Amino acid sequence: MTRPEPNCIMFAKISVLGLVVAAYFCLPGVQQFATEGITYLRYRNFEGLRQFILSYGLWAPLTSIALMTLQSMVPLVPGLIITITNAWIFGWKFGTLYSWAGALLGAGLDFGIARWYGRPVVERFISVKYLIFTDTFFKRHGVLAVFITRLIPIVPFKVISYGAGLTKISLLQFTVATAIGQTPAIVLYSILGQNLTHDFKMVAVITSLLIIAGLVVYYYRDTFERYFIPHKNK
Repeated sequence: MTRPEPNCIMFAKISVLGLVVAAYFCLPGVQQFATEGITYLRYRNFEGLRQFILSYGLWAPLTSIALMTLQSMVPLVPGLIITITNAWIFGWKFGTLYSWAGALLGAGLDFGIARWYGRPVVERFISVKYLIFTDTFFKRHGVLAVFITRLIPIVPFKVISYGAGLTKISLLQFTVATAIGQTPAIVLYSILGQNLTHDFKMVAVITSLLIIAGLVVYYYRDTFERYFIPHKNK
């Protein structure tokens, strides 16, 4: 039987949620930032997104990171668009850094929401059928499942983040697996996006290579677990 939460924790959860809602509707520019930024992402408007980020001047890097973090919570909004645009604006090195930081913060935010608020709230963001899949996958492979799915760009980023938050995986394990696993895709897509070539053949090649890498890790998962997660064998 699940023990009821202490009143102070319940109050904290409600307070945090209330502050977020109040900030969205009351702080100047927050609602406009979220609405406009997500619209550019949803419609794959690279030029509009570029102008939007640059309009913040010296704050452009933080704007990019904030937008990448925000999109992690919104269904059907691709983070890849920000990754490519960041490389176009800042060059692939700084673009990679900003995209990597924003993606990691967003993943941590999703994980925290799931861990703190639980399945009923997560089901408002993620379909139950996807959560059933992640339940099984994480139960079978643990933290290695996070690393594998981060390598494969076609696996929805936010589904894994929310799903992991509903498991016993620690925040540290999740963060490390995400930080390492997401790096190859972000670096490769940033290099491609530096000139915004729209070379969809190269996008397909990179995506295919990353999928193969993920499958290789999955195939040799026992070896990876033996060397990198030694406590599983104790």
